[in-house]
Amino acid sequence: MDTAWGLGLGLLTVFGAGFVQGLTSFGFALVCVPLLSTILPISEVVPLVVILSLGTNVLVLAGSYRDVEFGKMGILLVSSLVAAPLGTSALVWLPPSLIKGVAGALILVVSVLLLVGRTFPIRSERLALVPVGFLSGFLNGSVSMSGPPVALFLSNQNTRKQTFRANITVYAILLNSFTVFTFLVGGLLTSRVAVASCWLVPTMILGVLLGNLSVQKVQQQAFRKITLWLILVSGLWTLSQAWGRFG
Repeated sequence: MDTAWGLGLGLLTVFGAGFVQGLTSFGFALVCVPLLSTILPISEVVPLVVILSLGTNVLVLAGSYRDVEFGKMGILLVSSLVAAPLGTSALVWLPPSLIKGVAGALILVVSVLLLVGRTFPIRSERLALVPVGFLSGFLNGSVSMSGPPVALFLSNQNTRKQTFRANITVYAILLNSFTVFTFLVGGLLTSRVAVASCWLVPTMILGVLLGNLSVQKVQQQAFRKITLWLILVSGLWTLSQAWGRFG
């Protein structure tokens, strides 16, 4: 962001991404990464987005912590942490583009089915959270894509918007905190990333607060459709990335 145009685009992008995060409790990276990568190296964009995303999650949780289902999220977190190293190890045998392609196609199909009214009733949620967390952790360890499996599961269960936002936010805070620690150890949190974060934090806060206010006026079914469309877009974006690597 060395130019006025770059700074303006960065501020607008983070504001919009913050609004999406405040409204749905996820999607910050989906909005930020493609646009910020046009003005910053990807090696700086990724840690920058993770830091800002952690901040957005804290702001969202501040207004929704009473609705967190800690027992269920504990199962999800343990399962994901077990699977994350397996996802990283899988990169030895499988190219990231292949994993992204399969994951993107699966996310796309399931989100479309849910959007057209098809659901997959699950009686034992706690038991089902084990494979969901495993898949989320595997994708996080391989292609840094942990959110969609959890969001799809919560949408399939028609989870109340307050509980949806609270649960997925707690899960994201725990994963992002661990990721920030690994970036710190790996030396990716440079002074340029710190300076960029300081410039972008105020607009991020404004965007999240506006999203938090807006979600109160969104009905349950409308909220569910918004989240499913956002998940569908993430599936399409992931597929396009995989296709670009294959092409």
